[in-house]
Amino acid sequence: MGLKAMGFVIDVERCTECRRCMIACSLAKSGGVRMQSSRIGITPNWPDLPKILVCRFEDCAGHPCIEACPVAAIRESAGVVLIDAETCIGCGACEVVCPYQAIKLEDGKALKCDLCGGDPACIKECVTGAIRDKGVAD
Repeated sequence: MGLKAMGFVIDVERCTECRRCMIACSLAKSGGVRMQSSRIGITPNWPDLPKILVCRFEDCAGHPCIEACPVAAIRESAGVVLIDAETCIGCGACEVVCPYQAIKLEDGKALKCDLCGGDPACIKECVTGAIRDKGVAD
């Protein structure tokens, strides 16, 4: 799958809050089950539907994370927002302005979903279809 075709469809009505997506992400990104290392999050929103916290670049007006970064460590490439860890100074400006709460700081660096470079672990593990590739129909 090329980067140009990438993106999520998120259907919170299908989310059971099992957190398989978070476990898969943490395994893919940190090599172990460290929920704080997951680039996707699920926040209970009882009595309403849960919130799935992940970058929704296509829906994000003005891309404030890119604008907020004082060292230009954040860029867009083929519809995916990428953070250059070498350039990031860990100031947290991007985290503060992200309307989706999709950026967090860990070990002094900003982290966010990069769609696993084209093979998102979370999509493969979501058994309910709450998170799926935007190119895949129901």
